[in-house]
Amino acid sequence: MKRFFPAFFLTAGFLFVSPLRGESREWTSADGKTISGTILDLENDTVKLETDRGVFDLPLSRLSEADQTFAREWASGKEKMAAKSDEAEGKDTAPGIGDFENLQLGEWPQYVVADLEVEQIETVEGEELAAIQEEKAAEGEELFVYRTPHFEFHSPDRLSVSVVRDFARIFEATFQFIDQMPLGLAPSPSANGFYPTKLYMTKDDYYADGGMEGSGGMMSWRRRGNEMSSLIQVPLPNLGVEYTGTRFVVDSNKRSTTLTHEIAHQVMMRWLMTPMPTWLSEGIAEVVSCQEYDNGRFKLSSMDRAIVEDVTYGQGRDFTMVNLETLMNITSQQWSSDLASGKGGVNYRSSNVLAYYFLRLDGEGNAAHLVEFLKELPAAREDDLAALQEKHLMRGRSYEELQEELAKAWRGEGLQIEFQ
Repeated sequence: MKRFFPAFFLTAGFLFVSPLRGESREWTSADGKTISGTILDLENDTVKLETDRGVFDLPLSRLSEADQTFAREWASGKEKMAAKSDEAEGKDTAPGIGDFENLQLGEWPQYVVADLEVEQIETVEGEELAAIQEEKAAEGEELFVYRTPHFEFHSPDRLSVSVVRDFARIFEATFQFIDQMPLGLAPSPSANGFYPTKLYMTKDDYYADGGMEGSGGMMSWRRRGNEMSSLIQVPLPNLGVEYTGTRFVVDSNKRSTTLTHEIAHQVMMRWLMTPMPTWLSEGIAEVVSCQEYDNGRFKLSSMDRAIVEDVTYGQGRDFTMVNLETLMNITSQQWSSDLASGKGGVNYRSSNVLAYYFLRLDGEGNAAHLVEFLKELPAAREDDLAALQEKHLMRGRSYEELQEELAKAWRGEGLQIEFQ
């Protein structure tokens, strides 16, 4: 995962790059020492900086006068952007980013369907296309832009709207999946109202534009103040799109589960502005990506079975899981380190099992406690995370007791769990 320092998540061949939290700059202390870093927060005259050596809290008074002025102006601008955002959405305050008011706890659909029709595909043309072309395309390159209800695709070659419809169904179905989860996640694109995706004709074109060799695609996002932007980059062959020499054809049932995982992250982009724990953001994406999918439709009537088959590779019913104290407190840096060392796969599978437990097996099985946890995240700081997990998810249980209850609940679903 990349924040300010260069580290990455690689999920089964899919590169995942997380947000830059602001623009990096040189900071100077009152005695003339310098450090490069990105401001994350200013509170109680303390500046939180993210550097390549970690995150540090520095007293404002230890910085140069120019940097003190910059930090105060940054904080003021952040507050103004938040106020403008709330005003645009008709809010009096900034209560949160989830749609909890009319939430029906625990009411899961049997299927999630993206009934995407040709008429719902917009081909961007004229002055709007020219503006996008000028901003996004390299000199001399053509650019074709297509929009579905929630996604915008940038292609170097002209595609028929029926081809766009066929591969875009997985994007729209994933959006509907996140939207229809009875959690109140309320996904909403930023910027121009669409989640952007950059397409490549071949895998070589993708690699030439910075894609990691052997990866199936790349998800990146960045945060500037109160705004988030994201981008998925993926070769058309990984979406089932092939060129026959005369036309493009689509294998509409071809799907990369790692692509679905990253689309889920993109759809949940607004939640990246909260200190959502790594195991939960990754776990929800894993729950989504391992479900049965067929041509624009997720089948959700056997979600538990799909997870069992995913974490055991379909080879029995035994799973050795990361112990919960480690998993629930893992940082993004540690997650990245484990992945780089080849030990990351069990973290994803363990997060899948844990996220589903809090979604459908804990308490009354309606995710009520998880929803209460989510409600508090928008106003929380990273330092609050452990206490919030204790309050809403642990609820007085020790990690050992929670492990016992989780293992018992999953035995009822056919999964035998041991902990590392």
